[in-house]
Amino acid sequence: MLGNDELRSLAIESGFRCRESKLTPALFFDLLFYASSLSQNSSLEHLISRLESVHGIEMKKQSLNDRFTKKAVNFVKSVLSCLIRAQFSDMLIFEGFLSDFNHVRVKDSTSFKVPDNLAANYSGNGGGLAGISIQYEFDLKTGKFFDLTITEASRNDQSDASETVENISENDLVIRDMGYFSAPVFWQIDEANAFYLSRLPSNVTVYDENWEVIDFGKLKDFMTKNKINKIEKEVLIGETGLPVRLMIGLVPPAVYAERIRRKAKEEKKKGRKTQEKTKLMQNFNLFITNTDDRQLPLEKVMHLYRFRWQIELQFKNWKSLFSIHTLQQMKEDRYITMLYTRLILIVVCMQISNRVQSLLSKQGKGILSYTKTLKTLKNSYTDILSIFRSGFEKAVQLLSKIYRTLSKNHWRERRNNRENYIENICLFICISEI
Repeated sequence: MLGNDELRSLAIESGFRCRESKLTPALFFDLLFYASSLSQNSSLEHLISRLESVHGIEMKKQSLNDRFTKKAVNFVKSVLSCLIRAQFSDMLIFEGFLSDFNHVRVKDSTSFKVPDNLAANYSGNGGGLAGISIQYEFDLKTGKFFDLTITEASRNDQSDASETVENISENDLVIRDMGYFSAPVFWQIDEANAFYLSRLPSNVTVYDENWEVIDFGKLKDFMTKNKINKIEKEVLIGETGLPVRLMIGLVPPAVYAERIRRKAKEEKKKGRKTQEKTKLMQNFNLFITNTDDRQLPLEKVMHLYRFRWQIELQFKNWKSLFSIHTLQQMKEDRYITMLYTRLILIVVCMQISNRVQSLLSKQGKGILSYTKTLKTLKNSYTDILSIFRSGFEKAVQLLSKIYRTLSKNHWRERRNNRENYIENICLFICISEI
């Protein structure tokens, strides 16, 4: 919890609070937090009106605008860092879930266009003059945030993988998509006695133990003829010959046809034709890992990787519920300050959601819907701010109130003909019911 004294200390450390003022760091932060909870953007006029009507402080619009500086950005960044460091550690679902690993690090990024006046420090990635990317990493076992960083959209995921590999600890399992694929990074993860699970890009050359290129055409014919859906091989990949377990899944004809259709559409936009090798590789789901078959058996690989897709649902909620991508044009320091504050709101809401989920799981109950839960929490702005800013006893009271609300009608719906989230978890902890 961050009280007035803690916020004052963070403001002093960041250089934001240089003199006494009626607009204290705590009040400034509360104003930002209020603005971030709204569905629409808040103008300076709206914010100074709230300062006067709620807090009795009169301030000119320009005076408030002048408070948004690089020091203000550093202040809210320090609040976010403090919040991430102070996260509780709790088993999110079940204690037996992926118990072979200390952490299961799932990482992805989301990018969006921003006003052109931010282009000098936040260059776009081809979709616009200016753009922002948010790198997000969390622990699948506990829900804890590891990374939540704002960068320019032109900085790609592969660069992020190289620049953050030292954050990975012994016995961590790293799950990422192909955008982060980097053989040198995988070597470093292996040297750190950690583990990885990744999709294999179709353009990466695969060798057998004798450095002979694997013929995926013959492999497809073999699997089809013998009605084999999944196999694994010990192989070497890339120029450096990284030794990995390669898990190979043959997709159904309908899935293959849809992949070819999408690939042809993508290539047509670029004025190219789909290469024959690319067409061939669309027949497979390919995954690589340095785990052994006891830690991650072949039949569980696809189920585990599906958990990574939960991050895409979270990004969707961040945009639809918290509007991280629709801030109006304003000066850069104010824009970044407001964006970091929205991320703080997201962290608080998701930590509350994870805490409630942990309690429900230990009672043998079901899985909360992220969308329903975050929507309710976002709309409970007063309670959320009080939990964040109050002492322990009041926070516990408010959390109990939220727990009762969420445990009534915020369950994840079961969909026919789809693997359920909880069923995937049960596969890993070997239980038949919860």
